Amino acid sequence: MNETDDFMTPAPVEKIAACGTGGETETAAGGSNLQPEQFTIQTREHAEWYLRKLANLDREEASIRAQAEAMLIRVRSDREKHTGRYGSQFESFTRGELEKQKGSRRSVLYFNGTAQFTSVAPRLIVESDLDAITTARAVKPETVTEETITKLDKKAFLAYAVTHFEATGEILPGLTRTQEAESFSIRFPKGKPEE
Repeated sequence: MNETDDFMTPAPVEKIAACGTGGETETAAGGSNLQPEQFTIQTREHAEWYLRKLANLDREEASIRAQAEAMLIRVRSDREKHTGRYGSQFESFTRGELEKQKGSRRSVLYFNGTAQFTSVAPRLIVESDLDAITTARAVKPETVTEETITKLDKKAFLAYAVTHFEATGEILPGLTRTQEAESFSIRFPKGKPEE
């Protein structure tokens, strides 16, 4: 089904005539094919078809994203369940396989992956940032850095800049003035897509 099919049903010949395209085009084999040569938006009905098409595609994209996120959550949950249920068994089995090898290898190659044991040396880690910062301030203050974040209240600053510009004609440094232009946008009503 092509993009104009939903516009052209149930009576394609009448819809083609309404498009003003002349109706038939030649196929590669020389036969007749009842499709418009080129669909153009010439009436309000055509414009509504175009907007309906875009709205439905936007809804379809949102639906696909939601479904994909739900599937990822399910897959991650399944992975956690399998790891919890079989992880320690697999680790024990792999240890047994390494013992059978009686070598210095610390890994076992399986068809779908490699299981490997790695030595991890003991080390200190920060368990609580807040407690560590308090301690560091007391014993090693140079390890603590205070950061200041500079933020601009754009709305308030622009309100002042507009007043200043209207009074003096001066554009404050850091700002620029755009030229008058026309913008075009499409908004869709919320709710179920039309068919």
